[in-house]
Amino acid sequence: MWRTRRAAGPGWAPAGAGLCGRAVWLVAGLAALFYQSQVAFAVDLLPCRAPGQLVAFESPLRSFARTVERGREIRIVALGSSSTEGTGASTTQATYPARFDQEMDRRFPGKDFQVANLGKGGELADAMLARLMHDVIPARPALVLWQTGVNDAINGFDIVAFRKILISGITALKAAGIEVVLVDPQFYPRSAGVARYEDYVAVMRAVAREQGVPVFRRYAIMKHLIASGQHSVDGLLWKDKFHLNDTSYRCLAELMAEAVEKEIRRTSTPVISAGVTSARPISISPPITAY
Repeated sequence: MWRTRRAAGPGWAPAGAGLCGRAVWLVAGLAALFYQSQVAFAVDLLPCRAPGQLVAFESPLRSFARTVERGREIRIVALGSSSTEGTGASTTQATYPARFDQEMDRRFPGKDFQVANLGKGGELADAMLARLMHDVIPARPALVLWQTGVNDAINGFDIVAFRKILISGITALKAAGIEVVLVDPQFYPRSAGVARYEDYVAVMRAVAREQGVPVFRRYAIMKHLIASGQHSVDGLLWKDKFHLNDTSYRCLAELMAEAVEKEIRRTSTPVISAGVTSARPISISPPITAY
């Protein structure tokens, strides 16, 4: 699940290509890489700032913090629909799970965060729950990022049943010793016309509070990024004005990494030695400012 695949680089060419053919493929590959790097550089220059009360988690990630403190390889699963899978991203490396992976590695030198992307476009929460049980929990990740709700709202899925599905998934993860961060629906202009769309956002936050798990407030954060003038609607959404794009995937990944980092650094773990229990803060490299 966490195996890294080697992408075709500028030196790659189809089997059977001659010397001239390889030269053409090399030039084309280098040109594509240059273009992608320029686009990525331009995207990276755009601001992604949100108030602390929108970004900060209301519940701790104590077990995950201990895993980060004690281990070098930290495995995470990103479970969700098309905005986890990466519809609207220019490359797989521009998806939010890939960006989150890169950002966590940057913030914690010496640690190797491995984020598996288990996004599946169009999926509802009940299908995600089945995959959670069958695929995610047996893999024993340290953390699950569970993005859901938008397709349920659009399809008019019963909100009471949706709530029960969330609780079932959280309960199963807790029983397996796996922590979870819920990721609520994205903002897009047509969401105002979806019956009870904001109710799904509210239910996810309410369930998170009741169950003592964090929720990443994607809906409110995206609205803030637009209302604050940092980005336009067109700047945050793909050509269909529904799915996210490279800019919004990067913003959300960076802000999520900021929230997770704060939880890790503020968590204290018990140190038991010679029968004496004390508490000390996690000792990891000094924080890196995101902006």
